[in-house]
Amino acid sequence: MSDPASPAPVSAESPPQISQPMNTVQAIQWSEALPWWILFRAAGVAFSPTVILLAALGCLATWAGWSLADSLRLAGAERTAVAAVRAIGSPDGPVALQLASDSLPAADRLLVPSREVLPGLLGLIDRLPASAADVLRLVSVPFQPSATIGQMFGAIARLGWFALVWAIFGTAITRHVALKLIGEDAPGLVDAIFYGTRKWGSAFNAVAFVLLGIVALAVPGAVLGLLMRTDIGLALAGAIWPVVLIGAIVLAILAVGLLAGWPLMVAAVGVERGDSFQAISTAFSYLYQRPLHYAFYGLIALLVALPSLAAAGVFADATGTLAMWAASFGMGHDRTAAVMEGVAAAGNTAASAPWGARAIGFWMRGLQWLLSSFGWGYFWAIATAGYLLLRQDVDGTEFDEVVLEEPAGNA
Repeated sequence: MSDPASPAPVSAESPPQISQPMNTVQAIQWSEALPWWILFRAAGVAFSPTVILLAALGCLATWAGWSLADSLRLAGAERTAVAAVRAIGSPDGPVALQLASDSLPAADRLLVPSREVLPGLLGLIDRLPASAADVLRLVSVPFQPSATIGQMFGAIARLGWFALVWAIFGTAITRHVALKLIGEDAPGLVDAIFYGTRKWGSAFNAVAFVLLGIVALAVPGAVLGLLMRTDIGLALAGAIWPVVLIGAIVLAILAVGLLAGWPLMVAAVGVERGDSFQAISTAFSYLYQRPLHYAFYGLIALLVALPSLAAAGVFADATGTLAMWAASFGMGHDRTAAVMEGVAAAGNTAASAPWGARAIGFWMRGLQWLLSSFGWGYFWAIATAGYLLLRQDVDGTEFDEVVLEEPAGNA
């Protein structure tokens, strides 16, 4: 009989079994672990020459249209709408527009509750790039009760041109970025512009249809306003004002959806090749079904914007400084100082500066313009990534599902 305490014989042909560690992490798929990592990739695409040039052309077209509006004095006042909205940067000024007769501060506080409850919220606008802050302030002008008809018309004309320009160039950028993010051959500058010129109607009409809906829903309020011209009508309005506020919630849903969902509308046209109604439905659906996701992605985009804009600024500063630094070895100290003074004076008193200094100043302002344009390229690149993220959250659609071919029968 064998001893039960003795170990079992080990065959010479079978080596001893060594336990292997289980669940060893071989690699991390950041796209699956952190889906919003695509925002970092989109920020990298924003540095591509095609995106920068498309954004620069969009900024140039916006400036040309707004300059024409200034020359036509569409604001209906001594200062243009753009200059007027620049005056609202201080916390002490009205929310949207300082008129010749200043609005009562108490009325401003009542019409804008966040001014008292969340005093730092409006100050965030001043921390944005100047061009973006100007647009946000300009958007508020048509919705201000204290704005005149001329000021409303001037702001709407500029905003309409702004939406039209970026319906072309924003759609072109989102198309380029979407294809870059999925690893497909992205269109170049000319092809992207051609795509934008063919699909701009869908992006622009999406904004126009929502705005028309806001105007149509505001008609009952306008009728009530006619009654408020008299004291009796004003008393009646005061009695039913809670009902008016409840009805205005629908207007707020449309207005906030238009402002926050506009980038998603343009991205929907660039990614899906959809029409206006598809762009509206997807933008409002993604925004209001996943508002916290939208806010979170926006926060990440702002955090990513800091190093991105800093990198672009450092590169632009280094380019301008090193160009003059290299030339200074040939000019010498005294001549370099004189030329730099002439370049600085060219922006104010161009007649007193030599032609060469004025030319250098022109090109340096062009470099500043390119740096400012980079911000809009970054904006549309991030909007594309945000659309893909929200589409996955709501519809469960994978990132790489982008319509590549034009459906049959469409132009």
